[in-house]
Amino acid sequence: MRISLRSVDWIYLHLITVIVVCGFGIVGSVDNNKKRYEAATGSDHRPSALRADVPSTRSRRRSTSKGLSRSQLLELLLNTAKTGDQDVKNTPPNYNSDTATDIEVMLYVDSIDSINEANMDFTLSVLLHLQWKDSRLVSFNIGPSFGNLTFLEFDSQSIQRIWVPDIFFPNEKRASFHDVMMANQMMRLYRDGLILYISRLSMTLSCPMNLRYYPFDKQSCSVQIMSFGYAEDKLNLKWMNSTNSDAVVVNDIVELPQFEVTGSEPNRCRKKYHQSVHSCLQANFFLARNIGYYVVQMYIPSILIVMLSWISFWLTVNSVPGRISLGVLTVLTMTTQSSGVNASLPRVSYTKAIDVWMSTCLVFVFAALLEFAIVNVLSRKETLSGFTIRNVFSIPRDFEKGDQLKEQSSPLDGGPRRESFSTKRQGKRGIVYAMYLDVASRIGFPVAFLLFIMVYWLYYINVE
Repeated sequence: MRISLRSVDWIYLHLITVIVVCGFGIVGSVDNNKKRYEAATGSDHRPSALRADVPSTRSRRRSTSKGLSRSQLLELLLNTAKTGDQDVKNTPPNYNSDTATDIEVMLYVDSIDSINEANMDFTLSVLLHLQWKDSRLVSFNIGPSFGNLTFLEFDSQSIQRIWVPDIFFPNEKRASFHDVMMANQMMRLYRDGLILYISRLSMTLSCPMNLRYYPFDKQSCSVQIMSFGYAEDKLNLKWMNSTNSDAVVVNDIVELPQFEVTGSEPNRCRKKYHQSVHSCLQANFFLARNIGYYVVQMYIPSILIVMLSWISFWLTVNSVPGRISLGVLTVLTMTTQSSGVNASLPRVSYTKAIDVWMSTCLVFVFAALLEFAIVNVLSRKETLSGFTIRNVFSIPRDFEKGDQLKEQSSPLDGGPRRESFSTKRQGKRGIVYAMYLDVASRIGFPVAFLLFIMVYWLYYINVE
């Protein structure tokens, strides 16, 4: 049986039609199953250009009401501002107008690391908050694109595309930004054009100190903030939340070894550079020195050294080696201690409170040594009649005649004295007067020193 050519063509055509229809059915079934899977899991593996048309459950949470994601909205804002007639990267918002751009500043002190009296500076770590309004980024037709977003975060790369105030610190010696593990900077853009910029940095700032009452002193150190390139008519600095004390905040856990932070105060200042007045802010920090370290390390040891010199008054008049050794030792010890105290302080031209204390202690110790010299002279005189300063520098007649005087030595325990020469000349009345002077010194020195201690501490503790 023969089949015509026309019949064969019709058979092939029907077969091709059936294969095409079956292929479309299989593809449609796969797409339906994929859509049901994506709806259940919230995932979408299509390209971003296609996903923007029909956002998934997870992407809808990251997008605005206009269907733009945060990154897309950020890129749209930056590109729109870049194509405008103003330079949003290099100039302040009101650069082309006659009004100044207001920059609100807040300072959060995270830690105060050290306070150095010798260099008269202090080191601290702060979070610097800057807030200003830049309407160039959010124009009238871009604002609605925020949708339900309150603010939009900037990454570290996008921050470099936005103008940031050229803030510097006039009293700064050294400063550095923190960049572990990335640059510690944050920027937020609100829907009305308000920008909040936060940066973390460490600074070493100069702090002129008045050390007249050291170590009872109270110091005031400051952080000055000012614009470097713009005058007051172009950029105006003011404290954020200036109605209360929240403009300058110190961390509650800040603890210093020698100082205590008693308070902080936001203040204003005006500086003139190159015939232009710049807006300036100043944050003052009030510090009170802790006296405990100095009481243990300086005051108590010096009191003990002065009391040690009084032992000389209780030795016998003829205990020459012991009394000289004790007096010289205490004088050298006080001199060494005074030098050690001033080694960590700057060489100022005025007298400090610690200088008054150390000098007075040295005077008491030296007076004890001088008292022994007077006692020794009195013990060698039979009577005080005719005793003048001239007699101190005169040579006794016994030496002029070639006679030898008796040399006496008495042990510290008050035992019998040994005489090395046969000639005996005892000045009994002179020894009595010398003993009276020792007895008077046993009472007079402690009373005078106790009176000095009371006057010294009452004055410097109550002084402001």
